[in-house]
Amino acid sequence: MPTSIREQVLAAFETLLGAVTAPNVPGTFTVYRGRRKAVPETNLPALVMHASIISQDQFNAGAVRNLERVAVSALVKETTDAALDQAIADVSAAVQKAVEADPTLGGLAVDTNLSEADQATANDEGIGGIGEAFLAFTVEFWTRPGDPYTAAP
Repeated sequence: MPTSIREQVLAAFETLLGAVTAPNVPGTFTVYRGRRKAVPETNLPALVMHASIISQDQFNAGAVRNLERVAVSALVKETTDAALDQAIADVSAAVQKAVEADPTLGGLAVDTNLSEADQATANDEGIGGIGEAFLAFTVEFWTRPGDPYTAAP
């Protein structure tokens, strides 16, 4: 069964996330793709990946330009406010580093760019708690008109 170029792009992105390691963040990151439920605290640290199509524009008779938004929520838990702030900063940098290690996603994409970033902590949890680094990337890839299973040059 053929696999669409979009699915190949998303699988390659997910693979890059699997390589994330962050200094000052203990444990191994679990990567979830398209998770709809909250990640249990016992599964932290974790990376949650969500994707959505931004646009598809037929560039010419032979190519469709696809823009995909891939959002990553990096969730961490620490026991002090200082450690939580450090962990959020470290995991944000680690995600960016992992994705930028191969912005073409193995030759499937034209480019991958960080388009948005933010961080948040749960203020009502007292000292420490759970924090989130949010990063959104725009992935540009090309397909043939009417054929999402074939990459365009």
